[in-house]
Amino acid sequence: MKEAIKGAILIYSCHKHKETRLQEFKLPQKEYDGWKVFYILGDPRIDKSFITDDTILLKCEDSYIHVAKKVVMGIKFIYENYDVEEGILRCGDDLIFNETHLVSFLKMKNKLDYMGSESNNKDRIVVEQSYFMPSYYLSHQEDLQNPLHRIPYSIAQLAQFNKIPVMTYAGGVVVYLSNKSCAVLIDHFEKIKWDVFHLDNTYGYPYIIEDIAVGYILYINHIFLHNVPFYVLHVNQATNMTLAIHTNKYK
Repeated sequence: MKEAIKGAILIYSCHKHKETRLQEFKLPQKEYDGWKVFYILGDPRIDKSFITDDTILLKCEDSYIHVAKKVVMGIKFIYENYDVEEGILRCGDDLIFNETHLVSFLKMKNKLDYMGSESNNKDRIVVEQSYFMPSYYLSHQEDLQNPLHRIPYSIAQLAQFNKIPVMTYAGGVVVYLSNKSCAVLIDHFEKIKWDVFHLDNTYGYPYIIEDIAVGYILYINHIFLHNVPFYVLHVNQATNMTLAIHTNKYK
């Protein structure tokens, strides 16, 4: 029988930050009001995904460009191994949490299916050119040689993935996803065979930037964002809905 939990706080990271972000910003508790804390890393060389203590090691690439795959694969692992009552709070690994506000949100009744800080307020999907990933890898060229990352392209070749869909979506490092939303994400990634380089003939390459990927999949399934400013960049911007400060430390 699966362990019953109210929800999961899923913190995505990578091996690069095991000794930095995962040490400095680790949540003090392993559970908050029935919500278990999980950390996810990827390693494509292992035989199958497994959990040790609060860390899930996924049979998955550990790279930045594969984050959408890693996050949804982590969500799938949690649902396969736990009986989840509400949903997932998906978080980055470089956050300073306000634990009081965090618990207040977790206790909140009638959460909506998709909640987070609104980016690109649009009433439809539009296709835009983006060279974000090639630019990222220009300053992180060592990642292209990392066997944990398994990036099958050079920086020049990555430039082909330059069209992405943009709609109203939850940008950034804290997003709430209900059980319904999580099921939609898992089903969609299974249909595209977990390929972040999959081409949508209408909208380009929706899956190479994680928060856009999540927003796109939910949008085409008629699950729309409820804007909640869960995180801020500076403490003086915080409100009673602020769950965390985003430090962006150890880039």
